[in-house]
Amino acid sequence: MTRTVNTNGFIVALLWTLTLATQNALGAGRGEQAVATASRNNKFAFVMFYRSNDAATQNMRRVLTSTLSERSDATIVPVQIGDASEAALVKQFDATRIPMPAVAVLAPNGAVCSVIPQRVSEQRLVACIVSPGQAECLKALQDGKIVALCAQPAADTEIPAGVKEFRADKLYSERTAVVTVQADDPSEAKFLKQLKVPANQSASVVAFMAPPGVMIGVFEANVTHNELAAKLVAAGKCCDDENCKHHKAATAQQPSRR
Repeated sequence: MTRTVNTNGFIVALLWTLTLATQNALGAGRGEQAVATASRNNKFAFVMFYRSNDAATQNMRRVLTSTLSERSDATIVPVQIGDASEAALVKQFDATRIPMPAVAVLAPNGAVCSVIPQRVSEQRLVACIVSPGQAECLKALQDGKIVALCAQPAADTEIPAGVKEFRADKLYSERTAVVTVQADDPSEAKFLKQLKVPANQSASVVAFMAPPGVMIGVFEANVTHNELAAKLVAAGKCCDDENCKHHKAATAQQPSRR
């Protein structure tokens, strides 16, 4: 009898655990689930936050639909900010503080490509669909990492030695991401041009960036670990300590803004 009671107790506990797991899985709102599905399908999620179905919301939805409905790499995710089931997604973007309606664009890897309040245009929406290399750099920067983007002349080109040494440095290893793209990849051409990375190079070119989006510089393949570290220090991005003397010195060099 005791064994039967224990077995029943085990079954009840197992069923309870499965029920909780199911509830947790279903707890995500439709918007959150749609974003996850878009990511799995390698699509950009255009999350349209809105408060009510007013004229501005209807106009934004029209532009989104006309621009993206025929694209295989994008999906539209409407989210009503008053819907309690969408609280996590609303909180993620602090959407209650954004002028409504608004669109937040997420790359498949979770990088936030843009947040556009109130009005959108076809040109601006299409510009949010960034290249894989740009999405990878954005995600790393948004995660608080230093980024060394290596534009390689060929897929089998070695990462420059100075970049390898910088990444191996214990001061930077935990917060450095190395991203590689092929310099002649047409999908990366626009991004590399924005970074002022020369095209048709016979050797690697390194674009060096720091969070939140500071361009440290563009360097040739022979850049050294010490040069990269020195440039990082000069930009006040050598560490996360706001009291660091290098951070203070770099901040002091910036003009005051109002």
